[in-house]
Amino acid sequence: MKKFRSNGKLFLIGEYVVMDGAKAFALPTKYGQCLFVSQLSEQSNVIYWTAKKHDDSLWFEVKFELNSLEILETSHQKLSESLQSILRQAKQLNPSFFESNLAYNCETKLEYPQEWGLGSSSTLIDLISKWIEIDPFELNKMTFNTSGYDIACAHNNQPILYSNQPIVEVEKLELNWNFIDDLYFVYLNQKQDTQAVVGNHYKNKPKDLELINQLSNLVIEATKVKTLHDFEAIMDEYQDKLAVFMNQPKVKDLYFSDYTGSVKSLGAWGGDFVLVTKREGFEDYFKQKGYNIIVPFHEMIL
Repeated sequence: MKKFRSNGKLFLIGEYVVMDGAKAFALPTKYGQCLFVSQLSEQSNVIYWTAKKHDDSLWFEVKFELNSLEILETSHQKLSESLQSILRQAKQLNPSFFESNLAYNCETKLEYPQEWGLGSSSTLIDLISKWIEIDPFELNKMTFNTSGYDIACAHNNQPILYSNQPIVEVEKLELNWNFIDDLYFVYLNQKQDTQAVVGNHYKNKPKDLELINQLSNLVIEATKVKTLHDFEAIMDEYQDKLAVFMNQPKVKDLYFSDYTGSVKSLGAWGGDFVLVTKREGFEDYFKQKGYNIIVPFHEMIL
């Protein structure tokens, strides 16, 4: 049996403008997804695929014909068709892989609750790329066509500075912050569809090159900060500038306007987690508002 593993992702700062070539500061997570592959002795030209959630419960299962990747049996048609599409694009990148007279048993396993939104799709792209020996960034372009920062997080084991124009560039970062213990992730209780809506809102607005440069510079400054005060100032300034451009309220203004620390949306406004900076009594503050999942930075980030 072969085992492959890919990291999840959180987008600290650089959201939206990364699509226009700006720098992005991203955080691979300790939670990810694994793929276990066994080659079976039978020569039946099939792929048996089982996807499991973090608690070992069944997410879905499907049986493919190996050469055509036709769905032969499935417990969930829509999810199986999505996987089928990814595998068919992978086949274009490495056709010979699917021509052998073999059978495979594949099992994926999430390491976190699916609703946390740490990258079940991006880790799947990376896992399949490792198995089939293809470029995950190419496969991503052919499928989900994200900025690619999530793919970079999937196979880098430390924070990264990322850009994708004119080519993909990944710089590994050493965070010599003395305020790590003051950083926490708070889960906003549900995976929100507003992410795609707000993302499309940004794409449809006229490009502001001056703003893009300003925000990209803030991203670079964020990698060099020495104090919590400076870190908070950069996070707040980034969100303030982006909020004005997009005419969209910040998550802090919506839910936590009376909180004295910083509250930073991660990756997409209205998304799954926010980063908060510690203040006295902060856990009680968030729990009283119904946000009970509070994860310390060092427990979440590689």
